[in-house]
Amino acid sequence: MQGQPMQGQTMQGMPMQGMQRMQGMQGMQGMPGGQIGAGDDVTTNRIDVVKAALQLRPDQMQYWPAVEEAIRARAEGRRERIENMMSRMEEGQFDRNFVQVLQNRADNLVARGTELKKLADAWQPLYSTLDDAQKRRMRVLGVLILHRMREGMEARRERMEDEGGGAMMGAGAGEMGRE
Repeated sequence: MQGQPMQGQTMQGMPMQGMQRMQGMQGMQGMPGGQIGAGDDVTTNRIDVVKAALQLRPDQMQYWPAVEEAIRARAEGRRERIENMMSRMEEGQFDRNFVQVLQNRADNLVARGTELKKLADAWQPLYSTLDDAQKRRMRVLGVLILHRMREGMEARRERMEDEGGGAMMGAGAGEMGRE
């Protein structure tokens, strides 16, 4: 039956396993419960969800290692930026100088842009082999991930404000909220 999910699949043909795993992930920010070290598990879960959702054919598997490596590198870069920022805060070196905040923000954006470009470059060969159903699942997954990321960022901001981080965020709110 067209239009109805097959057993083990949800709407848009997304595999049930991938959807359940996606729904079970907390924060989607690499820091569930505020623990930076837990990011490796979250990254592995993200990779597993994407791979399960795509249902790669054997001929497509040759392109997957580059994608996985780029996803992991991007997550590691993010973790390092957050750890750097947190250590500056803990040492009382959090920048209250507006120009320094802008420079730090610019450096972080350049690093993120470089990582994102590498991720896009890694995806290109695989994406060009995806069929329409795989591309549709990828779009659905992208929407879900963006929604979860937004929820995670909002929860993290609220947590920081509740813990008294609001005063520290004054000069660097953009830097902290958009890692």
